[in-house]
Amino acid sequence: MKLRQVFLGKPIHWLPWPIIAAIMTWMDSVHFHILRFNFFALALLVIAAAVMTFFLLTSRKDERVTREPFAEGTDVTGTAREE
Repeated sequence: MKLRQVFLGKPIHWLPWPIIAAIMTWMDSVHFHILRFNFFALALLVIAAAVMTFFLLTSRKDERVTREPFAEGTDVTGTAREE
């Protein structure tokens, strides 16, 4: 099995995860989530926003990230349908 079949998306999109893991490990080692919770929560939001911005800037609008295309007529916008 090829790694491309296991790991979806561009290889560059996997780059932030070890960086995030290193930041989170550092914050845990200095007890940042206990001593400075407000800054910890802000850091989580900033990291999440930065990663999402990175993903959006490095992806084209028409790129598919799923393994298979969605079936016709499948509701992919949410879990419930309004009737």
